[in-house]
Amino acid sequence: MSKKAEITALVPGASGWEIWQGQPSAGLTRRESSDVTHAGEILNLPNLDVVLFFPVKDATVLPFRAASADESLFADLAQMHCERMGIRTDPDAGKLIDSFVLETSTDSAVLATVALRAPQPGDMPTRSPKEFDYSPRAFAFPASGIAVWKEFGHWVFAFYQNGKMLYAQSTSNDAENPNDALLRDIKLALVQLSFQNIAISTDEVRIWHPAGDLGEAGSLTEALGVTAIVTRRPDPAISAIPSKLLPADVQALRRIAAQRMQIKIIASVAAIAVLSLIGWAGWDLSKLKKKTDDASAAAAEVQPQIEEYTKHKDKWNELGPVVDSQQWPVEILFNIAKSIPPVGGMRLKEARINNMEVDVKGSSQDSIPIGTFAVNIERNEALQRFKFDSPQRNNSSKGWEFTLKGEVPQIPK
Repeated sequence: MSKKAEITALVPGASGWEIWQGQPSAGLTRRESSDVTHAGEILNLPNLDVVLFFPVKDATVLPFRAASADESLFADLAQMHCERMGIRTDPDAGKLIDSFVLETSTDSAVLATVALRAPQPGDMPTRSPKEFDYSPRAFAFPASGIAVWKEFGHWVFAFYQNGKMLYAQSTSNDAENPNDALLRDIKLALVQLSFQNIAISTDEVRIWHPAGDLGEAGSLTEALGVTAIVTRRPDPAISAIPSKLLPADVQALRRIAAQRMQIKIIASVAAIAVLSLIGWAGWDLSKLKKKTDDASAAAAEVQPQIEEYTKHKDKWNELGPVVDSQQWPVEILFNIAKSIPPVGGMRLKEARINNMEVDVKGSSQDSIPIGTFAVNIERNEALQRFKFDSPQRNNSSKGWEFTLKGEVPQIPK
């Protein structure tokens, strides 16, 4: 996107979507603030290229330390880290994972991986965006520390390292000012990152309050080791390092446009090909017909054997739950239990299992063993018949609770 061209930026605001406009190099100006929380309901967008900043709640940020400084490996390492943490993205939903380098050394690097939730109906504006990014990357942070602000009525926070986003998380907290519950969420995130050998410097804590300088820091005033600074949220800006996020519907539109261009080029070639085919008008069709008849006769001869084999296979599949020990519920539960990590305090609390479906519930002291548990199950050869969904997690004061579901894929008849 040209730095000189004027654009429209859609940015999640404190109560709804905000519309900003201007040249990226000269700065953006807010044109409108709304209470609309679905981008598809925004009307009368200017006839300009659109940049959409996804809200914090629409993505999961997974920072990690990669055991390599080779940039060509970063994309694969980020994908593997997401899967290890139990997060999978639909490959048919577009480019939903992007990673950003925060620091590198001779043999390692710290990456912030953003895993985007596939947009739902109404999440995308009526005018197809040309670029996408993540809202914490839109706001300038002067150093290393923590920023807190509101999106769509709820508090969100982000950790920054040398001005670059390292981590971000949304909350369900809609209090007027930051409170103890928000403070607990921030401290828990700091502890979880420390388990991954990622330390956060809190040189500054900034509250980008909807009320600007008139807002209050509440429970964050002195709680994080420095005095919190309360200001209005910075104006958004287009990052110098563009994001590669590209949801499927926009990806499809761009592919269609490219295909249309190819069709125009191919059309002239096809016309020449058609004229060439006319020269084959004297081709002997009887030879082709004879080969077709011979193949049909051979197929008819083996049809009875095919039908008998199909019946036998269907009958054997019906007896599977009785004759195949791998389909016994007790054996399935045993293999699930073997996949529990040896550390982390994970335990199973409830299980509903038959030869076609698995539904287990459990708890853990933190979220990392849950991701390890999901990876172990995927690698367990005795459970390969099942396709497991990503674990559904719920954080509470007692730790983490999760639900894991899997089923045997049904082959359409």
